[in-house]
Amino acid sequence: MSESTSAAPQPSQSVPSRRRVASSLAWAVPTVVAAAAAPAEAASPPPRIDRVFSVRRATTADVPGASVSACGSTSTRLSVTTDNVNTYYRIVNVQAGSTVTNVTASVLVQKDMVDAMGSQNPLTWTSHTKTSWSTPVREVSGTGSPVLYTNNGIQYYRYVSKLSTPVPAPVSGTITLPIIGWYSNCSTTLAGVSVNGRGSAVVNGTPLVNVGTYRQL
Repeated sequence: MSESTSAAPQPSQSVPSRRRVASSLAWAVPTVVAAAAAPAEAASPPPRIDRVFSVRRATTADVPGASVSACGSTSTRLSVTTDNVNTYYRIVNVQAGSTVTNVTASVLVQKDMVDAMGSQNPLTWTSHTKTSWSTPVREVSGTGSPVLYTNNGIQYYRYVSKLSTPVPAPVSGTITLPIIGWYSNCSTTLAGVSVNGRGSAVVNGTPLVNVGTYRQL
């Protein structure tokens, strides 16, 4: 009898199901989380004029340090001032290295009341701060005619002063301009006059204008 040798029994092996394989592969794939986009850097605010002038009418020159006689009992004069405390003239949001030119300060005065002063006593100004600001003069066109401004049916002359010193360097983005101190001659026609303060400058080639509120004095 021939002797036959049978193979040793093998342990049973189970075949993994497709569902289990797919599940295992899914867990093996690394999860990629997209990083949140960084917020865009806020753009720097553009330069602008921040300005408050004091414009007053009184018998005396309301200009600190000015020595001038008071008007007569029936006359008054106008004064325009800043003190860099409650009233001021600033240019804000100015970047270092900016070019600032053509800085002016001005006041608009009601035309018919100025005209009533007559040619013998026209409205004129004295600049007590003339080392910093030129004496205000009436704005004229290229033909020499006065430039007129109109608000609510009232016409105005504009008297303009130019900064006569170098523009101060900005401090924390703010240029503080020298104080203003102007006063006009006396007149009996200024009671109830309407006025308006303004400032203008050119920063890096861009004109800036600040127009105040029209007021009756």
